[in-house]
Amino acid sequence: MASYADLGAIDSPRSFVGGAFSETDALSMGLNFNEFPKDYRNGLLITKGRWAVKFGGYVKADLIHDRDPIDTTDFFDPASIPVDALDRTNTRFHARQTRLNMDARWITEAGTPLRFMVEGDFYGSGNTFRLRHAYGEYDHWIVGQTWTTFTHRAALPNTLDNVGDVASVSRRQAQLRYTRKWYEDRWSWSSSIENPNAQPDEFLLDNNLGVVRNPLPDLVTRLRYTADRGQIQLAGLARQLAYEPNLEPVRTGPGGGLNGTFFLDIAKRCRTYGGVLWGRGIGSYRDLPDYALVSDNQGQTLDSLAWYSGLTHQWNTKWSTNLTVSEGTVSNLPGQSLDSIHRLRYLAVNLIWQPNPYAFAGAEYLWGSRENFGLDQSEANRFMVSFGFLLP
Repeated sequence: MASYADLGAIDSPRSFVGGAFSETDALSMGLNFNEFPKDYRNGLLITKGRWAVKFGGYVKADLIHDRDPIDTTDFFDPASIPVDALDRTNTRFHARQTRLNMDARWITEAGTPLRFMVEGDFYGSGNTFRLRHAYGEYDHWIVGQTWTTFTHRAALPNTLDNVGDVASVSRRQAQLRYTRKWYEDRWSWSSSIENPNAQPDEFLLDNNLGVVRNPLPDLVTRLRYTADRGQIQLAGLARQLAYEPNLEPVRTGPGGGLNGTFFLDIAKRCRTYGGVLWGRGIGSYRDLPDYALVSDNQGQTLDSLAWYSGLTHQWNTKWSTNLTVSEGTVSNLPGQSLDSIHRLRYLAVNLIWQPNPYAFAGAEYLWGSRENFGLDQSEANRFMVSFGFLLP
């Protein structure tokens, strides 16, 4: 009978802790708050025979000061920058990004690894616990809530801010996913059906002109290649959008797009990353609307294009820096409100200190701007300092 020790070699392609799981990804550089545990063997780990459970997470406190108006005070979202608002400043101190997780893995009687993962933070209403991940994985299948297949987790920016830029896809949703790997796990193909969550233009929501409908699940597929010094991924999405005007039949229309992403280690301690997101009716995958009203009872899907690029540098074992720039644009339609989003821009730069593997402190400057269809625009500047402790 196979044992935990027998199947525990991290360099094995069908390892208990390595390539057997499609969401096990220890490819981050520096401190990255979106990764799953790099080291499953150590820390708060309980093992017995063919199973193991690890408890992880961190405590993170953020001291935030906004020099300009922005309506998201606990995270930085340029879509929430009010245009033509009166000057104001704001200071906020919170610990809502604190996360806890439980990662259980075992070997079945057939010798196949099985896993389930649960993680949450405290961004729920009134600082309540909010579900981030809750999924099981067996053989080639994942079922539950985790990163959408449209995401490239290892290519997400290393920001202290919880949301990040305006182009990288960091959405988590319920799904049923199939993954196949070959050529020593260098190539990976995944396909999934996922929970749809269409988002209309703000004007539609603000004026209660109808109801958003989600008639079909989103269909996502991706192809990923892993090289010695990086990864490249291309993901495709197809979906059905629907809107029901008040006292009118439901209107439907197709949507779809592509997300191309990569990261490359250009030196031992220096990584560049980025991506381009393009499509029609997929803006909600990154803070942009999917469709808008063009008359009292007619809607139309919106084209959007977004990109991001960044650099992470590990100065030494204790200090690291990340720089990210990003932009997202909506192709507005005649008939839309002049207050509808047209373009979002984003910049973040930070310096993070880890005196030991279990504690960190960092500072980050964030800048964003929002430009509306009517060409009115505003910008926001934020400075934040973060402190935290990591479970081993």
